[in-house]
Amino acid sequence: MTVDWRSIRADLVSKRFAFLGKYPPCPWYSQLDDDFVQLMNVTPEEQEHFMNDEVRMFLAGYETENIRFTYGSDTDAPVGIKVNPSLDPFMRSAVERFKKIFIDIWCVRVYGYALKHDYSFSLTTRAVAEEIMKRLNKLVSPIIEAEAYDLADFGLNTLSRSVATVQSSIKVYANVVAALKKDCLIGGQVLTLLYNMRMRAVVEKEIQDLQEIFEVAWKMFAKRVGAWVEQGWLHDSELEFIIWPTSSLSASITRKILTDATVKLDSSDYVLIQDLCPAFLLDLLPSIAKCGDYNNMMDKAHMSEGKMSTDWSKLDVTGLQRKVQELEREKSSVVLKQLCASISFDESIRDTMALLLEGVDIDILSMTSKKESILNRPMEEVSKQQLRRVSESFTKGLARKFPFVTNFKLCSSDKCVFEDLRNSGLVNDAPAEPLEQETETLFVDLLSLTYNPPSKIEKLIPIHVVKMYTLVFRVALLLNTAIIYLSEAIFEVGLLRNPDNIGRAYILSALYRNVIDLTVSLTNAVARAVTNFTSEMSKAESIDCALKLQKEVVFQIFADSGLNKWRKVSYLKRLMDLVIRLGVTGLLKSETLAGDYYIILEAVESMQLVE
Repeated sequence: MTVDWRSIRADLVSKRFAFLGKYPPCPWYSQLDDDFVQLMNVTPEEQEHFMNDEVRMFLAGYETENIRFTYGSDTDAPVGIKVNPSLDPFMRSAVERFKKIFIDIWCVRVYGYALKHDYSFSLTTRAVAEEIMKRLNKLVSPIIEAEAYDLADFGLNTLSRSVATVQSSIKVYANVVAALKKDCLIGGQVLTLLYNMRMRAVVEKEIQDLQEIFEVAWKMFAKRVGAWVEQGWLHDSELEFIIWPTSSLSASITRKILTDATVKLDSSDYVLIQDLCPAFLLDLLPSIAKCGDYNNMMDKAHMSEGKMSTDWSKLDVTGLQRKVQELEREKSSVVLKQLCASISFDESIRDTMALLLEGVDIDILSMTSKKESILNRPMEEVSKQQLRRVSESFTKGLARKFPFVTNFKLCSSDKCVFEDLRNSGLVNDAPAEPLEQETETLFVDLLSLTYNPPSKIEKLIPIHVVKMYTLVFRVALLLNTAIIYLSEAIFEVGLLRNPDNIGRAYILSALYRNVIDLTVSLTNAVARAVTNFTSEMSKAESIDCALKLQKEVVFQIFADSGLNKWRKVSYLKRLMDLVIRLGVTGLLKSETLAGDYYIILEAVESMQLVE
C-alpha cells in the first residue's frame, strides 16, 4: 500500500505555518448556469466572427455564451464540450474539433491553480505547477491575442492550425499536472514522475518539454542533496526532502518509517524516507545516507568542512551521482582516520580476530566447560549461572592480553553451526532444505558469542562482520573439543595395554589424524587470511574498504580451508557428530565405532575429498 506522504506532510506543516488553509477559488472556467440563447437571423459570416472570439476566450480560460464544458459523475474534470445547438452545424463541428485541447488547458489551468495555491503540496510540486502554467500562457497568448485571421480560409480553420502547433506540448503539461494532483505527489516523487514520462516520450519536442520541467524540480532537489552530503545541513522547512527531522514527527510515525526503511541513518535526530527519493537515485541512497552519517561523526569530532565547494543546482543527474560518491570516499577516508585514532582500531580488530578466528585460548574454554561438566551435556540442562561462570572465566582471562574481548560474552545459539553455515552464503552448493536435527543438541553444538561494542567501534567492527567470524570460532571449538576427546581416549587405550584394543586404537588414531588435518587446514587458512588483511588494511582509504576487507577475511578462510564446499562441511559434520556425541566413554566402549568410521570413509572417497 502506497503511503500518502502529502497528507502526512500537510498535517505536520499545518502545525508550523499559518498559511496552510483555504485559498481563493479558482478563477478559471467558472460554469455558466444560463441556458444557451436561441440564435435567430444570424448569418454564417456573423457566427464566424463571434465564434472565433469565443474560442479564443475559451483558450484564455473562460466559458462563453455558446461553448460550455460537460462533466461526468466520477471526476471533477470535464469530459467534453457542448456547443449552442442553434449554431450552424458546420460551425458546431468546427468548434468541437477543439474539445481535446480545451480539456487539456482546463487541466493545466484548474489543477495548476490548485497545486500552486494549495500548500499541502510541497514546494517542488508548486514550482512545477507554476512553471507549467507560465509555459502554457507563453504558448497560447500569441494565439489568443492575434488579431488577423483569414475569413476566406474560414477563421476557425486558421485558429485550429495555430492551436495544432502547440497541442502536443499542452497535452504533456496536462498529463503532468493531472498526475501530480491525482497521485498527491511531493518532493522526489515529482522527479520520479517527470523522469519516467521523459523516458517514455518518443517525440523530440515532448522530450525537450519534459526535460525543461524536470530541471525546475531537479535544481531544488540537487541543492538539498548538496547541503546534506557536504555540510550535513537540512534546508527543508517544506518537509519534502528524503531526510526528515524526528523533532517534526510523532513517535508513532517515526517508528513506522524506521520499521519500513531498508536504509537508515545513524543519528536519531533524522529519519530517511525512501519513498521520497527519486526512483532513478535509489542506488545512490546508501551513499547519501553515509555522507550524512560521516558529517554527523565529523561534527561530533569538531571537524569543520568549511564552505560548499560546488553549485549543486548546476549538476545533472550523472554529475550529482559522481559528486556524491566522490564526497562519500573523501569523508569516509577522513572519518576512518579519525575513528582509527580515537578507538584504537588496530588493537580492537587484532583482539577480535585473535578471539574469533585464531581461537586463542579456545582449549581453555573447552577444558573449563568440561570441568563444569557441561561440554557434552544437552543445552537445556545447562543453567544460566553455569554459562555465565564459564563466560566470565574465559573472557576475563583472555582480556588481560586482549582487552577488546570484554565486549564479548558466551551465549547459546538457536541453531547448530552447520545449519548457520548452510544459510550463511559462505558455502557453495549448500542444501536448500534444513538439516536433519539431532535428537538432542549439546552445549558445545550451540555455544556461541554475543558482541556488544560501543557505538563508535561498531562503525568499524560491525555486528554483521562479527557474526561471520563467530562461525569460524564455533567450528574451531568443535574441532578442539573433538581433539580433547580423542586424545583422552587414545591415552586411556594406551594405559590399558590390552592387545584386544589394538583395532580400536587404530580407529581412534585415524579419527585423530582426520580431525588434526581439518584443524591444521583451518588454522593455516586463518593465518594467511589475517596476514593478508593486515597488509591490505594499511592501504584502506575508506570505511567501506575496511568493512569489505573484514568480510573478505572469512571468505578467504573458507576458500583456503576447503570449507566453502558443502561436501567438505558435510564430512566435518559427520566426524564431529561421531566423536563429540560419543564422548570419551563412547569412544572407548562403542561397539559400532569402526563401522561408523568406515561409513564416513566411504562417503569421503565417493566425494573425492581425500586421495
